Amino acid sequence: MVSRAKQGSQDLKEESLRIRINTVIVGEPAKWLLEWKRRGLVTSYTDAIIQALRVMHEKIVEQDLKLIQLRNMREVEEYSALEV
Repeated sequence: MVSRAKQGSQDLKEESLRIRINTVIVGEPAKWLLEWKRRGLVTSYTDAIIQALRVMHEKIVEQDLKLIQLRNMREVEEYSALEV
C-alpha cells in the first residue's frame, strides 16, 4: 500500500513529466488534423496529438487484456485436460 504522502509525490512527479515533440506532419495525417480542427473536434494540434495518444493507449490496454484472457483460457483448458 502506498502512503498518501508518497502517492502525492508520485502524482507530482507524473504531472511534471514533459516531452517536447517538434515535428512536421504531412500527408493523410495532416489532412485529418486540419479536418478535426475545422470541425471543432480538437482545440489545437497539441490537443489532437494528446487525444490520439489516449486512443492508442486504450487500444493497447484493450489488446493486452484480451491477450491475458486468452492465456488464462488456455491455462484453464490445460488444467482441465490434466484432470481428465
